[in-house]
Amino acid sequence: MKIAVLGAGAMGCLYGACLSRQHEVTLVDVSEPQVRAINERGLTMLENGMETNFRPKSVMSGTDIGPVDLLIVFVKSIHTYEAVKANQSLINAATLVMTLQNGAGNDRDILNFTARENIVIGTSKHNSVSLGFGRFHHTASGATTLGTMDPAAKSDEKAGAILAGAGFEVVISDDIQRIIWSKLFINMSINTLTALLETKIGYMVRNKYAWDFARRVVYEAVEVAEADGTYFDRRDALEMVRKVCEDVPDGYSSMYQDRQRKVRTEIDKINGAVVEQAKLYGVPTPYNALIVDLIHAIEGTYQEEE
Repeated sequence: MKIAVLGAGAMGCLYGACLSRQHEVTLVDVSEPQVRAINERGLTMLENGMETNFRPKSVMSGTDIGPVDLLIVFVKSIHTYEAVKANQSLINAATLVMTLQNGAGNDRDILNFTARENIVIGTSKHNSVSLGFGRFHHTASGATTLGTMDPAAKSDEKAGAILAGAGFEVVISDDIQRIIWSKLFINMSINTLTALLETKIGYMVRNKYAWDFARRVVYEAVEVAEADGTYFDRRDALEMVRKVCEDVPDGYSSMYQDRQRKVRTEIDKINGAVVEQAKLYGVPTPYNALIVDLIHAIEGTYQEEE
């Protein structure tokens, strides 16, 4: 099967590497050094103290390699629209397009370039950390949960079978909004707070002040989700976050890694998306709004430090 992974960051490399065991995989990225490293040396995964090398192909974004059977989108959510637009040649009427990205609204961006029945929306409990060009550390495993905009099309089951064949644990959900909100609860607390505090994920549950702030952030989002039509018990929502922190204590969130590399974060598609949604229903979100401002303030220091 012909598969392309759009975005060769740590998570894109993880999925691309594992799928390359059985399929023709091409990683597509805007970083010339990353593309060159993958083509020259392959992808090296560090896991449980052991290194494994994989040999997928890699091309620069915009390269026409023809339509693929499955396109997995792993670029930052703030770049989804432009990245898919630049790589439309990868998509035809039969291509499944799967987003496993952080944030909300990626499916709507992708909908500009393919039919809704071809779009698969998912979450991943894997954690992966970049170790430099062509290298990544797989720090934790877990389920990949998939859903679709059009349940009758069974596109989530088709994509799930491909992932399962490559060794991924797959869960199919018939409630896509619950998938999106569940992912937001995790990202809006773990990603943002570990970026602010510059800590590993496990610190969130070890420090009572960090955990209390996470609780406030998640409880606000639960109220917004309910106003939008998706009900969660707020204790259950917080427990999802706790479980990730306990399962991946030594991992680093993607937003933490963004801060270390001094690159723009996905804050506007995560906590920012919740703040904007809350305005439609008149739900107050002071803690989430504060986090958005703080992350943007940190982004502003990048140029100051140069």
